[in-house]
Amino acid sequence: MHLRNLVAKLLLSSLCVIAGAVACSKQEQAAPAQSAQHAATPAAQPATPAAAPAPAAPAAAPMNSGTVLASAQFNADPNLRCDLLEVKRVSGGALLVRWRVINTAGAQQSSGLVAGAQSKPIYYNFDWPELYYTDPAENKKYAFLTDSAGSRILDVFYGNFGPGEQHLGWAKFPAPPATSNKITIYIPKFMPFEDVPVSQ
Repeated sequence: MHLRNLVAKLLLSSLCVIAGAVACSKQEQAAPAQSAQHAATPAAQPATPAAAPAPAAPAAAPMNSGTVLASAQFNADPNLRCDLLEVKRVSGGALLVRWRVINTAGAQQSSGLVAGAQSKPIYYNFDWPELYYTDPAENKKYAFLTDSAGSRILDVFYGNFGPGEQHLGWAKFPAPPATSNKITIYIPKFMPFEDVPVSQ
């Protein structure tokens, strides 16, 4: 009976050892499988930064200014400014003058207790004879051109300029003699633009 118990214990121990070995073997087989699975999945990399969004294009200016030859303030309100843009000889013996009038009050930043205050529109008006140029070399005054029907060859805005509002203006005049390289331009209600070079 004692011998039978001993054999049973030995048999049980052997079975435990075999069962443990099988279990260990299964764990070892599972471990490489898991390693292989992890190897197949790339290690977590720092997130590639998304392509930076292209910088927003600057807001296009309401109007292409080109080169400003000179600027002057409105006689009745310094917030209204006139920029002279171009004085050029063109075909047909004419002179093209271009300018821009801007209510600069819209660009000013309000601060303090008046932050909510709104700038008022600036009213701009004139008489047509006030738009002309003079040629100092010839001591002569030139008015804008008209067509065969008597219509003025120009485009000039007049009326209310709201804060930040701007308008382009242009007019054609008879060109001065080829020997006249500088003229004085009178845009109504603004200081004269003196000694302005005439481009070809």
